[in-house]
Amino acid sequence: MFLLTTFNMFILIILIAYVFYRLLKTKSIITLVSFTLQLSALTIVILSLVNQVITSNSIEMFYLLCGIVIPCLLLAYDFRSMIKKVKEKGSFEGFISIDRHEYDKNDNTTEVMNVITNETFVNDTISELGFIKDDLFKGIRKKLIQAEHLYNEGNYDDAYELYANLISLFGSSAYLYFNYANISFKKGMYSEAQSYYRKVLELNEQLIGNMKKASHNSANAEVIKNILFKQYLVYYNIGVTYLNMGKLEFALDSFEKTLEINPDFNIAKEGIGRIFTEKGNKHEAAKYYEEILAKDGNNYVISLLLGNLFMELEQTSQAEECFKKCIKLLPDKPEGYLELGKLLMLNMNYSEAVKVYKTYNGINEEDFEAHFNLAGCYFKIHDLDKAVAEYDKALKLNPQSHNCLFNLSLVYEEMEEYDKAIELYKNALLIKIDFVDAYNNLGIVFSKQQRQMEALATYTNGIKACTDNYRLYYNMGVVLFDLRRYDDAADVFNRALEKNSEDTDIYYYLGASLTEAKKYDQAIKAYSKALNQNLSEAEIYYNIAAVYAMMNKHDIAMDNLKKAISINPEIKKEVYLNNVFDAIQGQLYLAEG
Repeated sequence: MFLLTTFNMFILIILIAYVFYRLLKTKSIITLVSFTLQLSALTIVILSLVNQVITSNSIEMFYLLCGIVIPCLLLAYDFRSMIKKVKEKGSFEGFISIDRHEYDKNDNTTEVMNVITNETFVNDTISELGFIKDDLFKGIRKKLIQAEHLYNEGNYDDAYELYANLISLFGSSAYLYFNYANISFKKGMYSEAQSYYRKVLELNEQLIGNMKKASHNSANAEVIKNILFKQYLVYYNIGVTYLNMGKLEFALDSFEKTLEINPDFNIAKEGIGRIFTEKGNKHEAAKYYEEILAKDGNNYVISLLLGNLFMELEQTSQAEECFKKCIKLLPDKPEGYLELGKLLMLNMNYSEAVKVYKTYNGINEEDFEAHFNLAGCYFKIHDLDKAVAEYDKALKLNPQSHNCLFNLSLVYEEMEEYDKAIELYKNALLIKIDFVDAYNNLGIVFSKQQRQMEALATYTNGIKACTDNYRLYYNMGVVLFDLRRYDDAADVFNRALEKNSEDTDIYYYLGASLTEAKKYDQAIKAYSKALNQNLSEAEIYYNIAAVYAMMNKHDIAMDNLKKAISINPEIKKEVYLNNVFDAIQGQLYLAEG
């Protein structure tokens, strides 16, 4: 009995492992229920084994049914499904197949480039299926036209089902698989698309082999040549699919095969240019784009891509020329205006950028980004009223833009309308709770209004939302220092240094806080670290001297004062006004004399 129970437990563990794997893959309720019942059955077996209890027949039936029989049925179902899928698609896609339709509807993947179709698909497919009897010919043609119509309308789900039915009838048609792959791509099923494109190449190879065996006449040679040439479309679509999957090297290889077959296929060159851009090889990418424009000078997309590349390469005059060409080619499209405006802003040519954005706004008043950028230009040239007006227009188009609310706050802060700035900073934080810059600026505005407690509350909330931002700790420390809470300020500055140990200002304020808290040795260490960061800071030497003077270490204080004065002679005036240096002022006077 012990051996039988042990064997049952061993089988249960294996089946539980399988059902758990199935649960992770399918996430279905049925699998979850089966997994739960199996755990119950395993618990019963383990308890009976440990306690040496003889279970009743009903208990044994429970764990046999729930722990072994039901999982075995699921295993048999999955095996049957796998065999069916292999027969349908000609490839193995995993033991447990998952229905991709629901996943595809929720897939937010943005296509980098798009696949292209065979413009003569219906006629080519009919020609390929020339063996069909006359009584079937009309029906098949009707289905092909219907499938093509659904595809062109964007009804990919219905088109997918229709092509699946056609392939089940005529599984040897390369053209059917080609469009089946295109639809899979459109549905975001990139792995499936790849397998179908590979199937196209495989079927073409078989067809060419059969034709070569059957006859060597000129007609067949021409057909074979045409089949081989059209494979550039297949390789191109394979490359696009790999590109959307982020597999750049595979995509590059496919695009290069495309150009080997059809060297004049500019869209493949665009794909190679995009890959080089993604890999950071911008000069090489620019060569491909320039090569395309040499043959197709009115290509809007390539002009835009090349302009962006030139901007990244800091070749501003070439970039400006490309963006102006885009505007000339398609004056109603926004990208040329927006990118040219950004380029002008980058070069701090804000007045010209204003003209560009105003021109575009005259064409399209409903573009949020244009109003947003125009407002930024007005802010830079200090035309604050117009900046406010443009940010207001942008917010009407996109009320949830936290960046727009933040920038408008900056304008009101510049106009010293602090209440409006505070309200807008708060609104931005309601939309984006981890908006670090909004917390920092809101706290600073509160400090300007002498509302230090509200500033502290703002920084506290900011630290809760953005724990790794040192600037929040730094600004909080400054407020605490102003409130003369020096120990608290020193503690906060130390926490800021844990986040960023490279900022000289933090050491400076830490040293000042420790000095005021009469922790002179620690203050000296803080100021010394500040010096290690920036040896040209005369004021730091001055503060170190002050600390040593308070410690009655006048010689060391005198040495640091001399260093400070040698860097900035104006510091002498501060020395004579600071009572801390009363004991060494005479010594300093003699040293100067």
